[in-house]
Amino acid sequence: MTPPAGGRVIGIDPGRAKCGYAVIAASGERLALEVIPITELEQRVDVDKAQGAIAMICIGHATNSREIERLCRDRWPAIPRTIVDETNTSLEARSRYFDEHPPKGLLRLIPRGLLMPKEPMDGYAALIIIERWIAATGGQQPPAVP
Repeated sequence: MTPPAGGRVIGIDPGRAKCGYAVIAASGERLALEVIPITELEQRVDVDKAQGAIAMICIGHATNSREIERLCRDRWPAIPRTIVDETNTSLEARSRYFDEHPPKGLLRLIPRGLLMPKEPMDGYAALIIIERWIAATGGQQPPAVP
């Protein structure tokens, strides 16, 4: 996965009360993977914006996406944003979680599909939203519309 050279990419998996939040550096390094209350989203993006250029904000298309896109457009008009299809990201996020946190002991014997992660998967879903955008566009922003 190679993000654009123009800066970091933020992924948001919006929900009603909380959202998944991920940040990928231009080098491809994962800088953030967390779940935050919607009420803290503005402050969290401001922190990342203060640390350097943001190449894109990728927003999942489902729950609350219109409100989050509107917030991003109004609050940070100079930062490009896009809506990304987030179909099945929850399932992929769960799989990714167990890839990175494999079960130990007797839990190894239980099929992963039957295991419940110990934490919310929204951050992983936000990461997958970024990865889908990069895979679909090669990390290239669409041309500006006059």
